[in-house]
Amino acid sequence: MLSSLLPPTSVVPQGRLRPHCPAQDAAAPDAIERRLIEQFFNTYCRETGIVDPRRATHLPAPVPAALQSTLARWRAKGLEPTVLALADCHGGHRWLAAALAYVSPIGYHRLSDAVLSEGSVFAPVFAPLRRAEKLADAITGALAHAYPQSAATDWPARFAALMKNGVRKVRQYHREAPARQAPSRFIAAEQGLRFGHIFHATSKASEGFSADALQRYAPELGAAFQLHYFAVASEQLESGAIDGQPLPIDPAVMETAAELLKEGDYRLLPCHPWQAGQLLSHPGLQPLLASRAMISLGPLGELAWPTSSVRTVWLPQQQRFLKLALDIRITNFVRNNPPEHVRRALDASRAIAMLPEAARSSAQFTVLAETGYAVLALPDNALRASTAVIYRQGMTGLHGEAAQVLATVLEEPAQGTGILERLLHEALGHRHSTADIRRWWARYLDVTLLPLARLFADHGISLEAHLQNSMVAFEGGWPVHGYVRDMEGASISRARFAWAAQFDADSPVLYTEEAALHRFAYYVLVNHIGHFIACLARTGACDEATLWRDTAAALEAGGASLRHLLASLQALETLPAKANMLSCFGRHGETPAWASVPNFLVSAPQA
Repeated sequence: MLSSLLPPTSVVPQGRLRPHCPAQDAAAPDAIERRLIEQFFNTYCRETGIVDPRRATHLPAPVPAALQSTLARWRAKGLEPTVLALADCHGGHRWLAAALAYVSPIGYHRLSDAVLSEGSVFAPVFAPLRRAEKLADAITGALAHAYPQSAATDWPARFAALMKNGVRKVRQYHREAPARQAPSRFIAAEQGLRFGHIFHATSKASEGFSADALQRYAPELGAAFQLHYFAVASEQLESGAIDGQPLPIDPAVMETAAELLKEGDYRLLPCHPWQAGQLLSHPGLQPLLASRAMISLGPLGELAWPTSSVRTVWLPQQQRFLKLALDIRITNFVRNNPPEHVRRALDASRAIAMLPEAARSSAQFTVLAETGYAVLALPDNALRASTAVIYRQGMTGLHGEAAQVLATVLEEPAQGTGILERLLHEALGHRHSTADIRRWWARYLDVTLLPLARLFADHGISLEAHLQNSMVAFEGGWPVHGYVRDMEGASISRARFAWAAQFDADSPVLYTEEAALHRFAYYVLVNHIGHFIACLARTGACDEATLWRDTAAALEAGGASLRHLLASLQALETLPAKANMLSCFGRHGETPAWASVPNFLVSAPQA
């Protein structure tokens, strides 16, 4: 049996922390490299179906004898050894051994140390894994072996280069101090995401910015800048607003452009300054520029602060977001605004506006819907994608400036204490029990999962409420208000939304019930709730199983519609997980590959 190939170990249940701190081990990799290696390891395991990497059932051969002493040393330290065999295109494989300080049922394992084999598969030599690039090459080789049609092209090398691009960016964002201090807790969180998505191979990769442009526009480096404005002849600008009113414009910009605007012959189009440079030299726009149907006004108005998505900016004086087009590759995609994306975002926002106010905005939860759009009225869809801007509702009221994007709240820093632990200490004190964490978690579900679940259960609207689209305001460390943004990722059940007939039959926001449930299960349950549970468990004060049971109980107690939703979710054999690495390697575009994780709403992981 392959399961017997890994030497015996005192198997610790998933979710149990070992009494070991990687940062205190002089032999452990540098903190940044360790986090990157952990990210690549966890992503590879999840997307290749290795639910529990301690089990050896995935190994093609016995563990080499040369590795046994390393495994024994880790075991003596109270760590969980695991071994992977990463195939290559030459019929062999490289051995990757990792020491886990925490084994997560959902796959967010904490890696303490790792070694990677070099040389012959028959007589491997093991060396400490200290640089993430080495693992990027090994993973790329394994993917090229699994997908041989790609091996005959230059894509594997290109994919490895993207992984390494992200590695370099992560190092840079840790090495260089932000250019300016964030003016609010909200902006500090938006610009404080240093590693990005933990289940991703290219989470911080970007292509298109020069070194100078990266300094000026990367949120991780404290960027803030004026937007570039164009005055566009009214007949050349297409726009729309959910409420039918004119789109809002920065008052300072209106004043500057007053002469052009007074006769109604021109309207204003805001643009990212980097994108403006591209548009000014674009051959397809030269006739408009030459005829003054499109006039460059240059940088104007208040400082815009790029959020964690890079291309969406926050305008604090106007209390408004703008989702700008940016022809830069960030992670897996060029981040502009294609017509279908604009249409989906606006249709979703129209649907949100049709709901009772309590469903979209309450004392505990707010949907930040899109309010309108503007784009050059051109037949070329590529140019439309490069010029479209989406206007988004901002956070107002008591909790707005205190909201923090959850991806940053949950990110464990390379050094020091993360935001989540600081919040728990503030709310519960430095010594808190499992019962304390459960009380905190119940409050958290009140401002996130439960209103999101009611939107879907009662109205058929499933929001893309992943960690970078979700924000929470905290008071005294306790969650008090949840926000969800970016309606472009929304999916609406055609069968259950009461006003579906008011939308075009081909509206991209309308999905089958099965597809909408699938997206809810991933974006809300796995990416958001499941990851948050794993992060709480990694603090050592609780286990994932307990919090999954509490999550199911909260849905059960939420009324008939939530019980029905819970039953639908529990009927799923597994829960979906987006396979970001495989989607990028396979060049899947807008139709991602999917992996799966156990359905913990049916049977909570053993603690």
